[in-house]
Amino acid sequence: MTQRQTQSKQYWVDEFQVEQNDLDYLYNILLERETPLSVDEMALALVRYRVLREEAALARKSYAGEVYRPDQHYEIGDEIVFSALEYCPGKVVATRSGENLDYGDFSVITVEFENAKTLDFAADFGIAHVLNVDEEDLTEAEENLLSPEDIFIEYGGYVASALQARLGDHEDLVRIAGRWFPRSLLAEINIGHLNLAEAVLDMVGGGPMLASEIVEQIGMMEELNSRLAEFSLNYGLQQDDRFDEVGPAGQVLWFLQRMEPREVQQYPERLAYTPISYDTGLLTPELLELEAEIGDEHTEVVVPRGAKPQSVVVMLTYPHRRAGTLPLSPRLSTMFPTAYETPHIYFTLVDAESGDEIPAWVVRPGGYVYGLADWFEMHDVPVGGYLTIQRTDIPGKAQINYARRKPRIEWVRTAFVENNHLRFESRKRTVGCDYDDLMIIDVDNPDDIDALWARSGERGQSLETILEDLLRQLAPLSQQGHVHAKTLYSAANLVKRCPPGPVFACLVGLPQFEQVGGPYWRLTSTKTDS
Repeated sequence: MTQRQTQSKQYWVDEFQVEQNDLDYLYNILLERETPLSVDEMALALVRYRVLREEAALARKSYAGEVYRPDQHYEIGDEIVFSALEYCPGKVVATRSGENLDYGDFSVITVEFENAKTLDFAADFGIAHVLNVDEEDLTEAEENLLSPEDIFIEYGGYVASALQARLGDHEDLVRIAGRWFPRSLLAEINIGHLNLAEAVLDMVGGGPMLASEIVEQIGMMEELNSRLAEFSLNYGLQQDDRFDEVGPAGQVLWFLQRMEPREVQQYPERLAYTPISYDTGLLTPELLELEAEIGDEHTEVVVPRGAKPQSVVVMLTYPHRRAGTLPLSPRLSTMFPTAYETPHIYFTLVDAESGDEIPAWVVRPGGYVYGLADWFEMHDVPVGGYLTIQRTDIPGKAQINYARRKPRIEWVRTAFVENNHLRFESRKRTVGCDYDDLMIIDVDNPDDIDALWARSGERGQSLETILEDLLRQLAPLSQQGHVHAKTLYSAANLVKRCPPGPVFACLVGLPQFEQVGGPYWRLTSTKTDS
């Protein structure tokens, strides 16, 4: 049996392209099955199709004619089949001498195929070439062949990626939550269906609900196949701005946009960040390590492709503590997967100790997870406190825990407002969890801090000015009179939302800031004296 191209990595990784006949084949499958298919399901079907097509070509080869080899001599009228063209037959219609001195003497034959197309091929070509090997030497044992399913496991990702890029070119294919279906087969969803769907969702607090649950409630699509009714309604809801698709990967859930929390539809003010340009080359390896450790959602950290950690530790910062959110850092984002373009994902966080379920929202465009304000307050989680997000086996659920320990009174840096300025003191506070000592900041009166934050924004106070003032205020709390970079980042975010990168670059790049060993800073003597 001749070696098959579909058994090679080169075929699927380097050479594979989706052809029009591939799309036509998959479209016919959708028409026959009348069932929506995911891109992975169609990619597997396409692998099977390509393997069967090659098998059919090999079957034709036995009676189609002599197999082309570049080292053979051919005359006009000879009939040849070409293994590289799925054993397509052709007839030699012309010959001439080759004109490349690098290859010595050889011939060029012109071959006409059944569709009247002609191509030129080398003949009398004595130089080593893969096609000059006898077919008998290219045989492989039947038991060693990879099945289409095995091929898909190895190379399905490449096929699915190429297919995803082409499916949208088909005018009659539509996609709902990662599944494709012919538009022409969809049932009509009219304004009456949509209004009833809105009423159903309104009665359950806005959602979330499956399309199948909505179909059952509205009771107007009994004559349809249940899968077709569900997919048709999903498509209709997707076209209407009243409805928001909020399901995690593999599940389509609907919510009324007007009943979603305001913080899901609008960026919480405390998290709003106006990008600050800075020279990333100023950050030393030590500072880059600190930047990754902090896990700010605006910090670009490369996460290995396919990485799915079982748990992620988060250090709570003041903006997220105040907004009742978690930073959707690159690492944490792997805990809340979605395969589609859904901007809002309805999720459930489960308290690891009590088992209580906390409705939460993953807002991917904003880079945060909303819904934890009450939980933070109930457990009195401080700024700088450690939180652990744990993966579960249930789609749409993750576990949350804080590093609880026996409460004890400790001296903690505390922020307060005095004469419209941010001030710091070490004060006693009862703390019942583990925390990062460099990041922890207690806030005396959050409303006062909010007012100061608003005034700082109105004045357009620069990061440089904020850091200068923070160093003056925080340095006296240290016996050495200097402040750690992480502490300055944590404190700066009381009055200006900013990721660690610009803070660290400002400390390194401006002359009024002096590094005194490791990631510790103080104001230069000139600034201190002033």
